[in-house]
Amino acid sequence: MNGKKIEIGDFAVYKYPTNLALSPDGAYAAFAVVEPNIENNCYDSCIWLCNTETKGIRQLTSGKRERSFAWLDGETILFIGNREGEKEAEETFLYKISVNGGEAELFADLPKNVSKIAYQNGAVYAIVRESYYEKEKDYEVFDEIPFWNNGSKITNKVRQRVYRYDLASKEFAALSPEYGETGDLWVENGTVFFTCNVFTDKKQRHNGLYEYRESDGVVELLVPQGEFSISYACCRAGRVDFFGARADSLGNILNPELYTLENGEVRLLAHYDNTIGTAVSSDGFLAGGKTALCRGGRIYAAGVVGSDVVIRSFDMDGVFRDETKESGSALMLDLKEDEIWFVGMRNQGLPEIYRLADSDEEKVSAFNDAVLSECAVAPVEHFRYTYKGTELDGFVIRPADYSPGQKYPGILTIHGGPKGAYGELFSHEFQVYAANGYFVFYTNPIGSDGRGNEFADIAAKQGSIDYEELMFFTDEVIRRNPDLDGERLGVMGISYGGFMSNWIIGHTNRFKAAVPQCGISNWITKTNTTDIGYSFNSAQLGGDAWTNYEKQWELSPLKYADKVKTPALFVHCDEDYRCYITEALQMFTALKYHGVPAKLFLIHGEHHGVSKNGKPKRRVRRLREILGWMDKWLKE
Repeated sequence: MNGKKIEIGDFAVYKYPTNLALSPDGAYAAFAVVEPNIENNCYDSCIWLCNTETKGIRQLTSGKRERSFAWLDGETILFIGNREGEKEAEETFLYKISVNGGEAELFADLPKNVSKIAYQNGAVYAIVRESYYEKEKDYEVFDEIPFWNNGSKITNKVRQRVYRYDLASKEFAALSPEYGETGDLWVENGTVFFTCNVFTDKKQRHNGLYEYRESDGVVELLVPQGEFSISYACCRAGRVDFFGARADSLGNILNPELYTLENGEVRLLAHYDNTIGTAVSSDGFLAGGKTALCRGGRIYAAGVVGSDVVIRSFDMDGVFRDETKESGSALMLDLKEDEIWFVGMRNQGLPEIYRLADSDEEKVSAFNDAVLSECAVAPVEHFRYTYKGTELDGFVIRPADYSPGQKYPGILTIHGGPKGAYGELFSHEFQVYAANGYFVFYTNPIGSDGRGNEFADIAAKQGSIDYEELMFFTDEVIRRNPDLDGERLGVMGISYGGFMSNWIIGHTNRFKAAVPQCGISNWITKTNTTDIGYSFNSAQLGGDAWTNYEKQWELSPLKYADKVKTPALFVHCDEDYRCYITEALQMFTALKYHGVPAKLFLIHGEHHGVSKNGKPKRRVRRLREILGWMDKWLKE
C-alpha cells in the first residue's frame, strides 16, 4: 500500500467541519472548522463561509474559539467569542461580523454562561448553564440525582436553561422553568420549541415539550413530562409534529415514532422504527448542527439505517422518502430551496461539506483530501454474514502493509451503547492499529442500532446472545481471512464495549490481550454511582438491585473475574460519570488479586468520550498505552 503509514498523532492535522447553517437567503453556508492543537492541548475553531453558487470557501474568523454562531441576516453572523481579554465566569460576549469581511464588533455582553445561540425575529435564543446555589471551593452538597453528568462535571442544582435576549429592549429573560434541564432547542419558521426535564429530587427519564409564542410571549407546555423522549418538534400546517419515544416498552432503547398534536391531543401519525440522530461510531467527526428541520411542509431528518446515517424526509402523513443514497454518514444538514447541504463522511474519508440536488451529491469542500492522499489508508471491507437466520454486517480492516501468506495478529473491537453501531467510516484509531500490523474487525451484533426496536432489545440478555454472536463473528472473520492468526487475538471496546470486553475474558481464554475501556464491571455499583445508572440500569436489566439483585450480579463481569486468564489493560477517566472509575477499579483489583497480569491506565480530567473529544495530548497517550499493551501480548 502506497503512502505514509498513519501515526498516532496524525489526527492533529485533520479538520472537522461542524455546525453547518445556511444564511436566510441561501447565499452562504457557514460552518465551524475545528482543528486539534497538540502543542496547546486544545481544539481551535473558526467560522468559515461557502458561497452556495460559486462553491468558493474562505475563512471568516480567526479567534480560535469561535464555534457557536447564528445568522442575524443574510450578510451578518453572530458568534460567541472572547476578544475582550478578561471576563467573568458568568459572562458571554456576542460578536457580529459581516460576510464581506472586516473586524468583528462586540454585539452584546450577556450576564450568563451561554453555550449555544439561535436567532429569529429580533431575538437571540440562548442555552445557558445556570446554578441555583453558590459554589464553595472546598465542599459539595448533593441533594438530588443525578448529582453529576458526564462531560459537565457536578450538576447538583445546575441546569441548562433557555433564555431570550430581545435586541430592542436588551432584556435577557429565562423561558424554560426553574429547575428545568433543557435538552434540545429548535428555532425555525417563526416557531420556538424546546424540551425540558423539571426536577428537584430525581430526574425523570423522559422530557416535556414546550413552545414559546413570540406573538404574546407565552411559554406553553404542550406534552407533559414523563410520556415521551422527544428528539425533534416543529409546526406544520398549524399543528405540532414531533418524533417521540414512548416511556413504556423498551425504555431507553426505544426508537422514536412520528406523532402529531392537535387540539391538545397526541396521536400517532406514522410508525417509524429507526433512530433520529447520528449514532454510527467514529472518532473522525465532531457532533453539532441540525440533525432535523422542517421546510415546505416536510421534515428532513438524519437517522441510522443499517450501518449508515441517511437523510430522509417525511410528508404531512408521515410517509418518508430517502434523500441520500450513498453509504456513510450524513452528520448535520440545512436546506436551500430544493438543495440539501450537509456535512458528511463519504468513501471512508473524513467529514466534508456536500450539496445534494436532484438526487446527485456534490462534494464541495476538500479540507482533508491532501492529508489523506499522502497516507496509506487501509480500506474498510464491509461484508454480510448470517447468524441463526439473520443477516448481519461485518467489517474488516487489513494491516496497512498486508502481504498474503504472512500471519498477522488481530483486534476485535466492540461498540458502545449497546444501541450503537459501526459502519464504513474512517476511524483514526482503527487506522493506527492497521498501520501497526493488526487486522481490525468489528460488527453490529444484536442490541445495535439501525435495525429496529426488536433487534435492539437486549434487556437482561447482555453477555448471552451478544457474546455468542461476537464469538461466531470472530470465527467467521478468521474463516474469511486465513492470514489472521487466531492464536494472537486481542479484544477491546468502550462503554458497553468495555462491558463486553470484561465479560468475554471471564468466559473464554481465546483472546491473549484485552483493553476494556470506560466499561462496566458491576451493574449494582453502576446503578448508584453514575449519571444515568438509576434509569439506564433498570431499563436494561428489567429491575433494580432491590428487586432483581441476583440477575444484576449474574450479568456483572466482576462475578467471573476469578475465571479470567487474559492480560488486561483497563483504560478509564476520573471524570467519567457515565461509567464511574469504581467499575475499572473493581475489575483491576480482582485480576491482580487472582494473579492475572493487569494494568490500570487512569486519565485525569477526562470523561467518557475521551477517545473522540478528549484533550489531544491525552488522546495521544491513550493510544500509545493501548498499542503498547497489544504489542506486548500479541507480538512479543
